[in-house]
Amino acid sequence: SVHTAAWPEPLGIDGDTAVLSASSEALIGIRRAKTEAKASQKAAVSVAVVNGPAEVLAMVRAAQVDLCDAGSVAELQWVEAEALATAVTLTPVEPAAD
Repeated sequence: SVHTAAWPEPLGIDGDTAVLSASSEALIGIRRAKTEAKASQKAAVSVAVVNGPAEVLAMVRAAQVDLCDAGSVAELQWVEAEALATAVTLTPVEPAAD
């Protein structure tokens, strides 16, 4: 039972809050694109293009596995730009056969 389990112990790993912040902004862009397309948040993304300054892209790259998992992204692409932005191409959904 969860009520009798011991509390988890800290792993002693220090995380970089800048990586969390940058990757969170990228994930927000992916989720916003899904919402605007009226798609489920579980919808697959064939390509997500993350635009931003080189130092910000490096931070997002550090979390790319988690970003792909959280956003159901098959491929991430990187483009240097002034500001962080994300463009998304959703994977086409085949209509259900009747």
